[in-house]
Amino acid sequence: MAAGRFSKLEKSREEKGGLEPPAGAISRDGPTEKPAPKPRSAKEADGDNYPTFIQRADEAFFSGNYKDALRHYSRALQEDPTHVYPWIGQVSALIGMRQFREAELWTNRALDQFPEESSLLSQRARVLAATGNLKRAIGLSDYALGQGATEWTWLARGEVLLEASDNNSLYCFEKAMEMAEPTNWRIPLVAGLTFGRKRQWASAEEFLKISAERNPKNGFTWLELARVLMELNYTDRARDALQRARQLNASVKDINALEIRLYRRPLLQRMFGMLKR
Repeated sequence: MAAGRFSKLEKSREEKGGLEPPAGAISRDGPTEKPAPKPRSAKEADGDNYPTFIQRADEAFFSGNYKDALRHYSRALQEDPTHVYPWIGQVSALIGMRQFREAELWTNRALDQFPEESSLLSQRARVLAATGNLKRAIGLSDYALGQGATEWTWLARGEVLLEASDNNSLYCFEKAMEMAEPTNWRIPLVAGLTFGRKRQWASAEEFLKISAERNPKNGFTWLELARVLMELNYTDRARDALQRARQLNASVKDINALEIRLYRRPLLQRMFGMLKR
């Protein structure tokens, strides 16, 4: 991935052997004809370009700031809509914000341009699973894997099966880990967040811990790890993780809210957390 992201997913339409992409920028109403170029300022020439927008988008997304991530992925698409990765990011940010209708709209637009791209087919499967269309989601996920497995297809497959309460979901997340570079911390972060959303705390801890070990400087990872450790009633470890999150400038609002929950947890919740280990 460009700038340390998953570059292998950034394939142009020409590389896929298909039609040329539309010349225009991507808007909410779809591709438009490309306007005459305007002179760019020195600041725009230096900083407002596709790699910069991807970098900003990833920094926001992997800090849990999905709104800003969405904005920057959209800007990246306006600069160059022929890459797969920002389409994946755009859909993922919308799913993170639980804006499923918008996510469905953007998967349709992405697939209009890359109709057989497995990673984008998998994003469509995620949207279907999140909206309760599990049978269609599983079928589409199967088809996506047949088109070619990537980290994203395996992550999406795991999420779809997790929504369907299928025990094979863990295998899919492990396959995503196998495909990623050994130092990649984003894949285990996404896996941990997915298990956390389904309240499967033990698996969430396993993946978040790997992410934190690979990149101990991401405050959002420590914040989410603290949340999971609290649910498992590892109180001391949760406090330590929160302290790390605070030192790394994670969301102060989220840290404070989690601290309040941590110190005020009823006894029955603490006992139940022990049983979930």
